[in-house]
Amino acid sequence: MSVSVVLSLAGVGPTHVVAGASPLAELTAALHAYTETEHHQWALRWARDLEAEPDRGVTSVGTGTSVSTLGPETRRHIREWAPLWASYRARYLLPLSPVGDRTLAEEIADIERLPLPLFAELTGYAIRGGNSGPPLNRILGDAGQRAGLLASAERRSTARAELADRLLGDPGSLRTDLLDLLICAARALETDLARAERVITEQLPGLCKRIQREGPGRTLAGLDPSASYRDEPPRVVFDKFHHGIVNVATTPVLIVPSVFGRPHLLVKHEPGFAAVVQYPLLAEGSDQPAHTVVNRRLEVLCDAGRQRIVRAIAREPLTPSELADRGGMSLPQVSRHLARLREAGLVTVVRDGRRAYYQLDLERVRRLGDDLLTVLFH
Repeated sequence: MSVSVVLSLAGVGPTHVVAGASPLAELTAALHAYTETEHHQWALRWARDLEAEPDRGVTSVGTGTSVSTLGPETRRHIREWAPLWASYRARYLLPLSPVGDRTLAEEIADIERLPLPLFAELTGYAIRGGNSGPPLNRILGDAGQRAGLLASAERRSTARAELADRLLGDPGSLRTDLLDLLICAARALETDLARAERVITEQLPGLCKRIQREGPGRTLAGLDPSASYRDEPPRVVFDKFHHGIVNVATTPVLIVPSVFGRPHLLVKHEPGFAAVVQYPLLAEGSDQPAHTVVNRRLEVLCDAGRQRIVRAIAREPLTPSELADRGGMSLPQVSRHLARLREAGLVTVVRDGRRAYYQLDLERVRRLGDDLLTVLFH
């Protein structure tokens, strides 16, 4: 049985799916990228630069020079709270209402207004790493739920166990400290977040037009290679590690573009809140590989004959005849191997009169490791 999130679109019109920016979602996506650079390879240099001396100008996200830095105390706190913006992000760290383009202050005020038991429940799910286990709806008073959360947190990490202790001991103080940290982090990352905001703002008009022109279903399916649009009944299916069904006719969907969120597409659908789809905007000049593309390229490169060809054309462009002579293969064998490499997008062809010269696409081969990590952590 496949695991997926399904957005059911029966009876849905363009008004049920809207697009908007979320400063809070972008901030916590940045914090996630900073604390989990192992599957955000693009963020390695950025994270390192954030820890540079304050008087050192450093190149950051996009182009230009940034002065964004994180002091030792802020870095320590960000890592202490990292379970809340890990792969399962706390629900209140994404928009709680189906209205986009609100300010960070407004979104933080929404967290502050949450009833304390609900805030504790949502925090507990994030500490545990998901809401698919036993409910935590009475976490502040139910001894069984408290013990279950503590045991689950201790199995995961020390940071999660410490957050669980704080949550159960004084949830109000924990919320205050969290909101203070978010404000502090937003100030520290102001330059980089402003740059990301400009990119998102440029993309939003086109996204809104797509929803109106193509409809919600095809727009949602076009956000990510892992998504697909299906008819009868109309629905969008996202290939995810958890299962869920969202009736969009009764639960509106807010699409939130993200710069710092790449390569992840995040689908959040908690009862009582709008569903949120945060999708990654690609870096300029890049293309995001689908699972099938990466699998095909890995499969193609496993063959010993194709490996001989790849080693030869990595150094210089060669004709099929030259490859046959060098590799000890027949011309039909070489042609079949080259056809597979072309289908996988791993070679380029330059024609000179009647001759065709094949050259390995070194950038795509070099990027294959990053592409594999992208699809693994998607």
